[in-house]
This record gives sequence, C-alpha cells and structure tokens, in this order.
Amino acid sequence: MRIKMIMKNNKKGVSPVVSTVLLIMIVIILAIIILIWSQGFIKEAITKQVASETKSIDQYCSDVQNEIQPNVNPDGLSFGFTNSGSIPIYAFNLKLTEKGSGKSVTKEIPPNVGAVNPGYNVIINTGEYELLSYDDYEKIIIIPVLLGTKAKSGGTEPYTCSDRYGVKV
Repeated sequence: MRIKMIMKNNKKGVSPVVSTVLLIMIVIILAIIILIWSQGFIKEAITKQVASETKSIDQYCSDVQNEIQPNVNPDGLSFGFTNSGSIPIYAFNLKLTEKGSGKSVTKEIPPNVGAVNPGYNVIINTGEYELLSYDDYEKIIIIPVLLGTKAKSGGTEPYTCSDRYGVKV
C-alpha cells in the first residue's frame, strides 16, 4: 500500500508557468506566419509627382482620361493619339474588339513606342503589332500606363489604369 502512495505522489506535469509561456509562443509564431502570408495580398502604394504635386497614381489616371485626343489616318492602317494634357504617359494598352465576333483582345504597346509626353503624339502602324486594319475593329480603347514611385522602396513601377479611364478611338 505504501508503494502505491509513493507512485501517486511522484507524478509530475507541466507547470502552469511553462504551459502559459508555450501557449504565448505558439500564438506569437502563428501571428507572424499570418502576417507574412497576408503581405502578399497587399499592394504597395504607388505615387506620382507632376508639377510638384504628389498624389496616388490612380488619381492621375482620372486626369488623363479626358485629355487624350484620338486621331485616325484615312488609310485605316494607322491610328494614334495626342497627349494634350499635363501628365506624361509611360506606355499604353490597346483594347481591341473585333467586328462581328465581339472578341476582345488587349495588346501592350511598350514604353519605347508608347511613351507620350504632354504635347506630343504617337502613331500606331497596324502592321508592326500584328493588328488588323482600323476598320476591322468595332472599337479600340486606348488605356494609359503611368510610371509611378513606390512609397516604401522608392523604386519606379508602371501602373496600368482601369479600362474606365481608356479613350475610344
């Protein structure tokens, strides 16, 4: 009987202090894992400075919207636009909707061709970008791409404006 009593008294468990520390460490580690995982979903803010005024780059997209003046050459093999505003366009995308089928395709025009400073224009020859004739499209929308500065790192990054800021040719 005495042996059984000794065995019952020798049982040891984790002390309340150690268990509390372990639980706190587990919660902290889980919080760090969730924080690192969620950073992939949050985009870094991009700003743009024009004439000593710094704003979020998407606010400049609305300023560009009404300032592009589209133009089409009579031959139908080239079209373009003039940047009559004060915001430089880094590049642009063309959203092309074909007549009849209604299929819509977006073509990226790179900065070496698509950069349009205020007061300048750009002409797109359809043959250079594997485009059909201007008359073969139901609509062509010019979507500006602006160059902005990342808020944290300071590096530059292109920002494609929304389709709603595009201009129909």
